[in-house]
Parts: sequence; structure tokens; C-alpha cells
Amino acid sequence: MDFLTKIDGEIYKIQVDRKRMKRVRLKIFPTMEIKLSVPLDTPDEWIAEFLAKKQTWLEDRASIFKATRAIEKEEHIKSGTATRILGRQITIKIIQSDNNWIDRDDQCLYIYSANSDQTAIDDQLDQWWQKQAKSYFQAVLDRQFPIIRNRGIMKPTIFVRKMKTLWGSCGRKLDRVNLNYYLYKAPVPCIEYIVLHELAHFVYPHHNKDFYDFMTVYMPDWKERKRMLDYEIVSGV
Repeated sequence: MDFLTKIDGEIYKIQVDRKRMKRVRLKIFPTMEIKLSVPLDTPDEWIAEFLAKKQTWLEDRASIFKATRAIEKEEHIKSGTATRILGRQITIKIIQSDNNWIDRDDQCLYIYSANSDQTAIDDQLDQWWQKQAKSYFQAVLDRQFPIIRNRGIMKPTIFVRKMKTLWGSCGRKLDRVNLNYYLYKAPVPCIEYIVLHELAHFVYPHHNKDFYDFMTVYMPDWKERKRMLDYEIVSGV
């Protein structure tokens, strides 16, 4: 039996996976892929009723993804558009001010700017983002570095770069870890996964069994974190 839902006038197929599990799990991703995991013996009728009850939730989540993607499709940032910081949707508000500074709360990112020039505002946010991202990434690395410190490895330096195809890379000879500028948009567990992944490469340069065994020992749920990052990847990165 195929399960379908209609969102904003478009029909989407819901992938239903029956597994050895006790709880039901419904997920919708920015790609508009919808997955429902249910126990093996769940009847189709129950699934249909459950999805009907979750229709409003699916529509709300889809609208959030649409709003979040808005800034990715703009050449310049604009007041009222949305982005994500550490996995949370946040609205950008540009406010004319005598001084340049940026503040944020749980819902909004406030850009106070003395300059109405769009390029200047873009640069202001870019500089703030770079500083905030590096500071946060460094804190994550500081927490995780003791895992490999006893192997005679120097603590690497973090560099934040805009990368098109990688979330991170490891420069073993230079003692550096490069992390994607846009990774600051990802949920915290995903950032922790990428940082540990790059630290692991200082011990195991290649993606071999030893590397993955290391990841499993120190982050048993790394596959789930990777899957989350792969599906919730920021549009345009």
C-alpha cells in the first residue's frame, strides 16, 4: 500500500519502513523526503490514521524548510529572511543604527548597521559568522581533543572556510582542521561528529576499519549523526 500526502498542492510519497522497534518515528527532510518507521506488525489502517493526524505537523515542517532555504537562494541577505544557527531556524532583522554590531536571541539575529550599503551589511554578517563559528568549533574541539592527546598528537588549529563539497578536512602535516563556514548552521550533534571525524584522521589517515572502529568507540551513534547531516544538509552547500 502506498502512502501519500499533499503539501502546498504537491503530492509526496511517504516511505514506510517496518522494523524491529517499539516506537513510531516520522521524519521529513529539507529535500521533502518523508520517512515513517513503525514496528513490524503495524497495520496499514493504523498507519493511514496516524499520518492523517500528523498532516498539520508535516505542513508546518515543510514551511520551516522553505523559509530556511530562502536566504540560501538570495545573493544578499535581507531583513525578514531566515537561516539556521546550530540547527535552529532564526530570522534575520536588519536595523539602522549609529554603530555596527550584531546580537541574537532564540528567534532572531539582529544586525545593527550604520551603513545601508548591501555589500557592507553582507560583510558585517560574514565577519560575525566567521568569528562565532570558529569560537564554537574551537570549544567542541577542546572538549574532544583529550581523546587523542595521549597519542602524542599536538592540538590542531581550526580554520573556517567556505567549502562547496566538504564539511571538514584534516591537515595532518600542518596540525590544522578546516571546517566549513556553513557547518555552523548544523545541529550540535552533527558538528561534534564532524570535529571528531577530523580528529580521528590524525590517528587513522584513511577511512579503514580502524578509523570506523575508533569512531564507534568514542561516538557510538556517529552513523545517525552522519545521516542527520546528510539529510539536513544546508541548501546550496
